[in-house]
Amino acid sequence: MHHTGRGRRESAATAYWQFMREFVRHPRQIGAVCPSSPVLARRMASLVPPGRGLVVELGPGGGAVTTALLRHGVAPRDLLLVERSEALARQLSKRFPAVNLIHGDAAHLASFEALRQRRVRAIVSSLPLRSLPAPQVREILEQISSIAVPGTLFIQFSYALHGSYEGMAQGFSREQAHLVWRNLPPARVEAFRFRHQPAHAIAA
Repeated sequence: MHHTGRGRRESAATAYWQFMREFVRHPRQIGAVCPSSPVLARRMASLVPPGRGLVVELGPGGGAVTTALLRHGVAPRDLLLVERSEALARQLSKRFPAVNLIHGDAAHLASFEALRQRRVRAIVSSLPLRSLPAPQVREILEQISSIAVPGTLFIQFSYALHGSYEGMAQGFSREQAHLVWRNLPPARVEAFRFRHQPAHAIAA
């Protein structure tokens, strides 16, 4: 059954207020006062390459990027959401019932069965890596590298308009960077391509 325009607006409004409640409860985990704008969401989605394989969205929050990914042409069966917040995960499952969803932590990606069954085409992250503790960020980036295969694209946005995540995720090299001014606050989107498994991981 298709949502009417009014139904879509109500779903988006519900998602927005749920996002704001979670920000008040867990500001460091959410990392943004406002959800991603449609312009930022579309830019991130536009970088996802066509083809086969899973698209993994980390920290989907209120679902702005999820909506953009589906409109970009990612099939619901090829989209996997990983959301740590129980309240946001419940809201996402209602709003996107055809999309696969894991209520879990991005620091444990390699333990999720769904990610061991199919090739990962792209990882789209809205996680607030700049505001999380450094050990947690290292864990998450190690897990991202562990589920990637040659050609996997890692897409991450940041509110820091300078600097880069270059070199932080092992095996990835930066291909693109874009500034998105029509977002509150303005944001920068980077895309990294996985080239090879790090030597220490191969030795293990």
